[in-house]
Amino acid sequence: MTDRPTWTTETRKLRDLKPWPVNPRQIQKEQAERLQESFDTFGQVETIAIGPANEVFNGHQRLNVLLAQHGPDYEVDVRVSSRPLTEHERQKLTVFLHKGAIGEWDFELLANTFEVDDLIDWGFKPYELGMAGVIDAAGMWEGMPEFEQEDLSAIQIIKVNFASREDVNEFARLVSQNITDRTRSIWYPKADKLDLTSEVFRDGS
Repeated sequence: MTDRPTWTTETRKLRDLKPWPVNPRQIQKEQAERLQESFDTFGQVETIAIGPANEVFNGHQRLNVLLAQHGPDYEVDVRVSSRPLTEHERQKLTVFLHKGAIGEWDFELLANTFEVDDLIDWGFKPYELGMAGVIDAAGMWEGMPEFEQEDLSAIQIIKVNFASREDVNEFARLVSQNITDRTRSIWYPKADKLDLTSEVFRDGS
């Protein structure tokens, strides 16, 4: 079993921190604005988690907002792990911090204890606080045109095992496709990605 890392609090300049290229967390403009307001009002409450080589484990959005506010020479508090994390550990930590180990809001308590206008101003949606009716998903489709699409699912899936990276590269050459360490599946022949941005509903009547 891999030894559990320990963490120490230190400081780093923003320029020294190295973001995770495949960070799955994203932030919308309004969320970034609220995060910036939080820094303006309370300062840096939460630290940024990093590895021994300054690789960022958690806090990418805080890093981006602080960079925009203060520039690369700004110093922040960080929590530094005693050892690097494997890619799998990094993935697990991200999910645990943002999905697997967090609580849920008691919306009734929020609505009865906090000012509703404040909650909305701080980022909650009215429907989360019971201020909008239940969404009738079925009713939303009434009167919409019929939509049909051919079955694009695979007719057969085969798991292929490789003994070496050279075998992977040879197979990639044979099927004329790019296969990396993160590739989990491919189509043969290579399938074009669906362009859903250009699809529109049309009334066929």
